[in-house]
Formats: sequence, structure tokens, C-alpha cells
Amino acid sequence: MVERIRSLLARFSENEETVRQLVATDPDFDALCDEYREVIERLNGLDGLDGLEAEVKRLEERRARLEEDLLMHIEGYQPQ
Repeated sequence: MVERIRSLLARFSENEETVRQLVATDPDFDALCDEYREVIERLNGLDGLDGLEAEVKRLEERRARLEEDLLMHIEGYQPQ
């Protein structure tokens, strides 16, 4: 599981325990994590390739929106 959320834990390291709890208990958050990982992997795969500026920009914008959504879940988390 850690490998699957590594990029998310790197981005939100100060909230690691909350991220782990949400991944384990909130299917919506888990789906956002998967999408975030996919976007990060695609961005990493495009790094240094010429002619793909529009795709990189689109992915960077999607990453920013996902980070906002993920942060809203993290900040709104109430342990049971």
C-alpha cells in the first residue's frame, strides 16, 4: 500500500497518519489517491520530452485540483 500512496505521502507528509486512515476508510479519498498517483506518474514520464507542453500543463492543472480536493478531505477528517 505504501508504494501506491508514496507520492501523496510526500506531498502531505505532515498529515501522514490522517492520509493513511482516509485511504483505509474512505473510498472516495482512495479513488482520489489513485488518480493523483496516475497524474504524478504521467508527469514524471513526460519530464524532459519536447513538444508536450500542453499535456504537461493540463496534467499540472489536474494535479493542483486533486491536491485541493485531497486537502479538503484531510482537513475535514474527524477520527471515529
